[in-house]
Amino acid sequence: MKIILASSSENRKELLHRMGFRFAAVTPDFEEPIQPDMPPQKQIEHFALEKAKSVFPKFSAEENVLILGFDSMIDFEGRSLGKPKTKKAAFEMIQKFIGKSQKVSTGIALIGNWKGEYFEKTTIVDSPVRFRSDITNCQIRRYLEFDDWKGKCGAYSILGTGIFFLESIDGDFQNIIGVPVLKMGEMIREVTGKSPLWILEPQ
Repeated sequence: MKIILASSSENRKELLHRMGFRFAAVTPDFEEPIQPDMPPQKQIEHFALEKAKSVFPKFSAEENVLILGFDSMIDFEGRSLGKPKTKKAAFEMIQKFIGKSQKVSTGIALIGNWKGEYFEKTTIVDSPVRFRSDITNCQIRRYLEFDDWKGKCGAYSILGTGIFFLESIDGDFQNIIGVPVLKMGEMIREVTGKSPLWILEPQ
């Protein structure tokens, strides 16, 4: 089965490689404007699906093809938070998180063809995290020197120094990286009737 990752995310590529996926990565042709009036969960599910759909025409003739689309967002106090554009914005974002909880939500879309039949499945996975209450402004400034905030939803990544701001993580850890692996495996089974072990090819 041909597997396509509709993403340019290096974290997602690395995670799928570690799991043994053989795939091609294609940058989706889709913009992601945050709409403040739309619930975060609805936005990310829509974004993930549209990313996958933007790539599908290139592979629509394949009898067996799986296109993976993802989109992640921070749900903080009922609002959608994306990626800060400046160091000042990142500083202010982290300040607001001190001692509070948020949800890292990932929308996942699986679309493609299985035995010549088109399929489309989407869902959302939430992983709650809580920030420490003893974070100081000096710590935030020090963190920002590492540049881990750049290009990251919520101005942090748990694969970088931002992990030291967190007090607890609930749910699928890999979902916070950007790929809800457990749910993805379940969805592959629903589509194909097979375990992902039969879809992957040995290296």
